[in-house]
Amino acid sequence: MPYTLAKFFFWGLLMALAGGVIGWLLRSLTCRAEVARAKAITVDNDELDRLRGRLANLEPVVAERDRLRMELADVRGSSAGALGFATTANTSIILDELVVDDDAPEAMPALFADVMSTELPASGAVDGPATVAPEARFELDPAEASAALGKKVRLDDLTVVEGIGPKITELCNAIGITTWAELASAEVETLQSMLTDAGSRFQMHKPGSWPGQARLLAAGQWADFQQLTGDLADGT
Repeated sequence: MPYTLAKFFFWGLLMALAGGVIGWLLRSLTCRAEVARAKAITVDNDELDRLRGRLANLEPVVAERDRLRMELADVRGSSAGALGFATTANTSIILDELVVDDDAPEAMPALFADVMSTELPASGAVDGPATVAPEARFELDPAEASAALGKKVRLDDLTVVEGIGPKITELCNAIGITTWAELASAEVETLQSMLTDAGSRFQMHKPGSWPGQARLLAAGQWADFQQLTGDLADGT
């Protein structure tokens, strides 16, 4: 009996040793094949440098394009009634052309010049609802707003509007409303449709006063804004 157990143990040890050696050999062969394959791959340094150079040239162009998109969105939101369909269509065509061409990034400044040369009508030259000039927003003083409203205020923070929180701000941003001026020019029906599409948890909100509040904020009329929100809180 002890002889049988010793024999069984010996053969088991021998098989384990043989399996370990075979596994080591297979792993060694696999590693050698991977190393040989990696050494066979050559890198074209000239092509790599050329691609890096093109990427470096395109980054400022892309950043300038994005900046112009944001500025044009502000212009559309604050003067949609005054510009008319023709100007909007023309600027849309220009924006569609602002696609980065990897082979000719130097051609982009001409398109940027076309966008920046778009002229807006002078104040009072066009009949229609009062709008906030796009440059007026940049003249607002956050410190003055914070002092007047009694809380810290960031320019174009939609949550300052009574009835709008972070979640509704995300909904507004999703439909292109990111500033007070854009919210001021938005249709109440559009805002109500946005809330309806967002689900039942948002349907209790009433956006009827949001454009009016945003118009006062965009114009820097802090006292009137406080009066309006106070009336809304009182239910009047």
